[in-house]
Amino acid sequence: MATPDDDKERRGPVVAEHTLQAQDVRLGYGDREIVTGLDVSIPPGEVTVIVGPNACGKSTLLRAMARLLPPTGGSVLLDGRSIQEMPTKEVAAVLGILPQSPSAPEGITVSDLVGRGRYPHQGWFRRWTAEDDEAVAQALLSTDVLELADRPVDELSGGQRQRVWIAMALSQRTDILLLDEPTTFLDVSHQLDVLDLLTDLNRERGVTMVAVLHDLNLACRYADHMIAMKGGRIVAEGRPRDIVTEELVGEVFGMRCTVLDDPASATPMVVPLGRHHVKGAAA
Repeated sequence: MATPDDDKERRGPVVAEHTLQAQDVRLGYGDREIVTGLDVSIPPGEVTVIVGPNACGKSTLLRAMARLLPPTGGSVLLDGRSIQEMPTKEVAAVLGILPQSPSAPEGITVSDLVGRGRYPHQGWFRRWTAEDDEAVAQALLSTDVLELADRPVDELSGGQRQRVWIAMALSQRTDILLLDEPTTFLDVSHQLDVLDLLTDLNRERGVTMVAVLHDLNLACRYADHMIAMKGGRIVAEGRPRDIVTEELVGEVFGMRCTVLDDPASATPMVVPLGRHHVKGAAA
């Protein structure tokens, strides 16, 4: 059976050259501080997944790394430079973001929304090109929304809209892609399709991925690097097989469980235990 390390060895050369770091970052909203003095370095060319309970700071950290939330202390560095001091278009040409619960202009069509992902590549004198057409078409096709291209976004179901937003992020064709709960509103089949698609982008193009996921088993299956957070701090980080233990799940999620090997992926599989189940007890 193939293992994640076997898959890693089958990859082509990593082409990602950009680095993304947070140094002694403090984050919050108003007077409420959520993240205090956090340091993190995203491994270039890998899939990093951030996990943790609600309100632990996962999305807040992702928003700061995407320059959507200015730190109240410390700094986020893109290629060693403060991301807050970089021109917006320069950041957008390198780093794409799928935020949580994005909103589209009223009446905009699917193809027009996905096409907005190409704006960072439009210079003062550069017009729409065949390359832009190809990027949009490929993004629509990859996310299974090509047949919706002429539909208004506000007429779509939640799952369809989520795939359209992912298509827009993909059409941007950045070397770093940040995704906050990309599987929201998707059924199980489309969750796997989207995560497989993102993994393919990473394997084939070396795109650095950072995603917030709620499903711990999907996180274990798709992450090269996992960051587990609780209370605005990092509790553990590393390869899922190295850090995901019954003790970690108990500390981070307050949940009793057993950790097995997933027979399909050879990654950790977390099996929750109810209050009345005792590990090792007879059935």
